[in-house]
Amino acid sequence: MNYYFKYILLLYLFLPLTGCKQQYKLTDSKSGNKEINNELSTNDFLETIISPYRVELASKMNEVINTSLIDMEVGSPEGLLGNFICDLTYVKAKEISDKPVDFCLLNNGGLRTPLPKGEITRGKIFELMPFENEIVIVELSGENMLNLIDYIKTKSLMTKSRKAGVPVSGLRMIINNDKVSEVKIGSFAFDKSKNYRVVTSDYLSNGGDHMDFFLDPLSIENTGIKLRDAILTHIINLDNKNTEVNAVLDGRIYHAE
Repeated sequence: MNYYFKYILLLYLFLPLTGCKQQYKLTDSKSGNKEINNELSTNDFLETIISPYRVELASKMNEVINTSLIDMEVGSPEGLLGNFICDLTYVKAKEISDKPVDFCLLNNGGLRTPLPKGEITRGKIFELMPFENEIVIVELSGENMLNLIDYIKTKSLMTKSRKAGVPVSGLRMIINNDKVSEVKIGSFAFDKSKNYRVVTSDYLSNGGDHMDFFLDPLSIENTGIKLRDAILTHIINLDNKNTEVNAVLDGRIYHAE
């Protein structure tokens, strides 16, 4: 429905501008009363205007952009959907940034619907990521990284909430009971004396989902790229290469009970 609203808004903004290039002078006017009946209601008038845009939008949203080989959902300590979205976001960030990007961190709460096996429509990605969140790269100190690691541990020990778990890429962690026994960033052990560049969403970088460790960054790089657009582009590019959508669970967050 947001898109119908945008079309209506653009239409109302556009109509008054269509006569701006030519000025007219009023030379005569007449007034009178016209009865509005059920045959010409305001809703009918709006429907006449909106209908062509609705058809165009439906066609666009129903476009099949690829096929998924598996059902993908969020999970804890990791999930197929979170792995897939984080992996493509991490790759995108490394492509567009002039500086190294160490890992990606997102949240399961931001992935609003599963991605089922079978055809993937453009509209399904809008359902999955309905927000206008943008990709940002945040540089964190080692101290804030310790808070980030503790946050992942706490969320990963949760199991009964859809928001449990923290999707990551480029980071691996082993949790023994309730303690973190190992953390790797890329191929190297975590070093609390170092700073790390994390790709995430602007919502999370502003402390969303209680990610307070992002609120004291050393720097922030705004990419201007919407996360949803990155997902769409990646899936379409896979299709152009005759590659279907797939993901695996690889133990990147491993809970050794």
